[in-house]
Amino acid sequence: MPAADNKFHTLAPAGLHGKSDEEFGVFMKPRPSKPERSSKCLVYFLAALVLLAALALVFAFAVLRVETPDVELESVAVKNLTHGSSSSPSFNVTLTAEVSVENKNFGAFNFEDGTARVLYKDMAVGEKNFSRHHVEARKTTRMNVTFDVRSDRLRDDKNLSSDISSGMVNLTNYAQVTGKVRVMKIVRRRTTAIMNCTMTLNLSNGSIQDLACR
Repeated sequence: MPAADNKFHTLAPAGLHGKSDEEFGVFMKPRPSKPERSSKCLVYFLAALVLLAALALVFAFAVLRVETPDVELESVAVKNLTHGSSSSPSFNVTLTAEVSVENKNFGAFNFEDGTARVLYKDMAVGEKNFSRHHVEARKTTRMNVTFDVRSDRLRDDKNLSSDISSGMVNLTNYAQVTGKVRVMKIVRRRTTAIMNCTMTLNLSNGSIQDLACR
């Protein structure tokens, strides 16, 4: 036989052939590039800043904001009531008032010495000094103030005769409470609360009626 017939030829295995880059790309997930990761980090950072700013605003408006405390007349007790007649109008009475000071702030309220007055037709018929107090944050303090009310303090009593005749004397209790609110050693603000309450003194049964504060 010819010598050429004794040569062996190596054949490539069936089904095996070289893979192109495009074919491998079908099975391999592309890795994110560094610029994409950086942009995501920037978005997260900005979102965190916005959240912190919102929390700071909530903190400032809810905690650091200073509100004027509420001062109200809770009750009034009547003692030692005497009064004259329509021809000789007069009245004398001792009033013991329970005054509440409500501090709605997140810091303490320290108010100074002051004066409360009982008015008849915008004229003072009794007054009493009250001493300084300390009101804790989100708390209410109460104090008793006793007034010696006398109609002889009036400069003009032309309307008193009709009130004595009716048995009803309209009075006003007025006071200004001035002090400082201090919140977390950050905010310190001076503020003034006003108590303005009206009431009717019933001369017949010696009681206070229609007590209202505004």
